[in-house]
Amino acid sequence: MTANKITDRYRKKKTENLEDFVYEDEDGSFSIKDILLMDESAGPEVKMFQDEIWKKLFEALDELPEKQRLVYVENELNDKTLQEIADEQGENIKTIISRKNYAVKHLRNRLRKLYEDLKS
Repeated sequence: MTANKITDRYRKKKTENLEDFVYEDEDGSFSIKDILLMDESAGPEVKMFQDEIWKKLFEALDELPEKQRLVYVENELNDKTLQEIADEQGENIKTIISRKNYAVKHLRNRLRKLYEDLKS
C-alpha cells in the first residue's frame, strides 16, 4: 500500500510553467516572464534581449507538434485551464497534461540553448 502511494506520488508530476525558468547572473536572478514583461524604458539592450527571446520562443513553438503547441498556447497565452482544453478537445486531462509537459520541456531546452549562446 505504501509503495503504491509513493509510486503514485512520483508519477503525479506538477505541470511546469515556462515562468519557472530562471535566468541567474552575478546581480541575482529573474524569470523569463520578468524579462518578457519588462517595461521598454529599461533600455535598448533589454528591448533587444526581449525581442530575441520572443523570436526564439515562437520559433520553438513552431517546432512543436500541432497538438502540443495548441495546448501550450491555450494554457499559457490564452489563460485556459488544462481541464477546459481537455473538455474542448474531447481529450483525457492526463493526455493534455502530457502534451503540455512535452511542450514545456522543448521550450525550456530551446531557451537554455539561447541562454548558453548569449553567455559565450
